[in-house]
Amino acid sequence: MDHMKRQLSFNQLSEENTKKLRNELLDELRVSSIENLSNELFHEIFDYLDGIDIYEAFSNINYRFQQLLTSSPVLYKIELIYVSSTARFMFIYQQIKHQIYSINFQIPVHINQLLTSFIIDSSFNRLQSLVIEDIQPDKILSFLIALKSLPRLFSLDIRTMHIMGNLNDVYRLIFALPTLKYNKLYLYGNECSISIPLSTGKQLSTIEYLEIVHYYTFDELSDLISYTPKLRHLNLSHINQDDSTIETMLPINLENLTSISMYTNYINFDEFETFIQNIYSELRTLHVTFSYQDITFLDAYRWEKLILQYLSQLKKFSLKYYDNGHSMYSGERTQFNSSFWIERKLIMSMEINEYKILYLVSPYRKRWYEYKNSTVDYLESTQLTINYVFDGEPADCLLMYIKSILNRVQIYHLDIQRKISVDRLMQIIHLLPDLITLKINSLSFYRSFFNEEFPTTCSIEHASKIKKVYIENMQTIEEINFLLYICPHMEFLNLQCLHGTTIELFLRDMLNKINKDLRLLCIYVSKADDNMIKRLSTMIDNEKLLSNYTIHRELNDIYFQWK
Repeated sequence: MDHMKRQLSFNQLSEENTKKLRNELLDELRVSSIENLSNELFHEIFDYLDGIDIYEAFSNINYRFQQLLTSSPVLYKIELIYVSSTARFMFIYQQIKHQIYSINFQIPVHINQLLTSFIIDSSFNRLQSLVIEDIQPDKILSFLIALKSLPRLFSLDIRTMHIMGNLNDVYRLIFALPTLKYNKLYLYGNECSISIPLSTGKQLSTIEYLEIVHYYTFDELSDLISYTPKLRHLNLSHINQDDSTIETMLPINLENLTSISMYTNYINFDEFETFIQNIYSELRTLHVTFSYQDITFLDAYRWEKLILQYLSQLKKFSLKYYDNGHSMYSGERTQFNSSFWIERKLIMSMEINEYKILYLVSPYRKRWYEYKNSTVDYLESTQLTINYVFDGEPADCLLMYIKSILNRVQIYHLDIQRKISVDRLMQIIHLLPDLITLKINSLSFYRSFFNEEFPTTCSIEHASKIKKVYIENMQTIEEINFLLYICPHMEFLNLQCLHGTTIELFLRDMLNKINKDLRLLCIYVSKADDNMIKRLSTMIDNEKLLSNYTIHRELNDIYFQWK
């Protein structure tokens, strides 16, 4: 018995020793494997890691890594997004401050305490980018004064929820930073004032990218950008609601300015037009977003005239207009499909959200129904995307939105991003007589509680004109059966293989259902590969499911085409 106990103890001890020896050996192997990697590779790896983590993980391995961490090519990006990371940073920053490339302060509760004990000075001679979140008003001026000693600060991003009041000194100190190229000041909608005088040319900023995300008047904007003659990109948000100064806005000559992005809900088209007319530059990019209820923003002729007369160098353009869907409109349909827009490949599309309609004019991008070298008909390219189907509610609001859109533009393509019941789908199709394509997320077959008698003869007639159908997240075979029934002239069907069914069974079932017009079928299979293509081709040939066909794979999509 004692012998058995001793043997057991010996075996347990041997097992424990074996585990210990194995772990020690693995540790040695890890270190020796790491040792075989070049310094250049470590430099690339470090680009993807936080500076604090790098220093803590490698500084105590051996002499080689201590030298590597302090070598000139290694630059640290510091992310202070947790309280623990702040404490760790304060412990090590003296050792690495001459190698810090960027610091992101994002701990609002501790940021002001941190700035009291953390001093930025010229020893941060590699620091190029700073992001600081929620700085207190009584700390921001001293913080900006300290930044002037940084020899390579190129980017400054300040965001705060605190009311700043007057921004004179803030911008004066920002404009005094000797190497700054990018500046963003984000005040989260807090009202403020700027009474900085027009520049006399004595103090000019090096800023090339200016992002203003706070309230301002156009007079204040004119004064601000008079300090930035090198400005190339201007990003604007939150114009003051009571800005009556735009009519007296002085012309601004910015010969380097090539790009403007603007978001506002406080100016109408006439005021925006005045703003553009007073900017003397060769703009190549203009992105604008408006939510002020002025239907003139959808006047294609006004935009065409403005672009031709004042923006002759424009290469990139996008317009977003948010409409509440309640405004009555009885004028002509918008003409964003005229030759002017088609030549620039700019098209209009719409999105219905829960509370608003988004009208979007933007560069055309290839869509799901364009196969290989199919030609694009820009005259019939307008698409409606529905992001909210008002499921479980009466359809009144949704249908009102659609009717409001139809007063302004014809719809040829429909994209429904949410699961939708078949009766709600047919209610929508009932209003859209020109549909060519239909894309839906998935279908449900429950009946509505709102006494809606669908499908109607009219909705069936409209659906029969649909040529191309895409169902993204099909759950049951009944969804396909329904779509094949209401779209008897479907030419292209795009779908995913039904979950729990082999691709062979699914394809065989699909090919037995096809109508006389269907000529192109795309099936998404998560594990598609070349061997699968061979198996399916053999099955089709042996069972004579198709003749005169082609089959090919694009990533996980398998295309079948026949004549």
